[in-house]
Amino acid sequence: MTEIENQIPFSGIDPKGRLKFGVLLEMFQEIADIDASKYNLSVRQTLEHNVTWVLRKYRIDLQKYPVKEDGTIRIKTYAEPYRNLYSLRSYKLWNGAGDLLGSACTWWVLLDLKRGRPIRIDKSELMTGFMERVSKVLPEDVKVPELTDPQLEEMWKVRWQDLDVNDHTNHAAFFSWALDTVPDKVSEVLSPVLVESEFTHPIPRTRVRCLTQEMPCSEGRYFLHSLRHIEDDTEYARLSSLWK
Repeated sequence: MTEIENQIPFSGIDPKGRLKFGVLLEMFQEIADIDASKYNLSVRQTLEHNVTWVLRKYRIDLQKYPVKEDGTIRIKTYAEPYRNLYSLRSYKLWNGAGDLLGSACTWWVLLDLKRGRPIRIDKSELMTGFMERVSKVLPEDVKVPELTDPQLEEMWKVRWQDLDVNDHTNHAAFFSWALDTVPDKVSEVLSPVLVESEFTHPIPRTRVRCLTQEMPCSEGRYFLHSLRHIEDDTEYARLSSLWK
């Protein structure tokens, strides 16, 4: 388990004084790398064994959206097995005053790069000492509905700066593309408080389109998003976002 405090950077604030969503994801990635490194299980360390971590699912659930007045964001994280198929990494975050802002969960697959196949984490020697169950109750699995009637579409080019150490598009870019497709009148007055995603294929350096569909919602605005190859329509990820 690792806990760190992050100063909210000036460049990480949007025009409405809110923490940019991508900056929050970068904070999560940084502390996850620190925590995994303690067990020699960071991506850079596992690559030495021709094994890497691949993100499969993500949930961010915010009770209070972070703003510049929070000053700092304190984050605590730990990882544990999830049905021996995934490594589940959980986060909790607080502002500078000690108020709970929310939580997040990520589900990761350990991938054998030589075979191109997932490895059951209880069968990997690398996971020795990292299989302890921490949570009394595990979170519900992420299941993002299929988008059936796209109403909005944006085109994106994967930039060199979007790539991560696996030479694939970093997941922070996925979220940025999806959230940027909602109408301006939504993003100007509301914040994404519940965002979920399922990742099906890594995105190389290519061109991507994001399709977005608004769904009925009794409280706030709710959208489905689909990231697809611009030509062959391969679906890379499904996301959903609830704005309040």
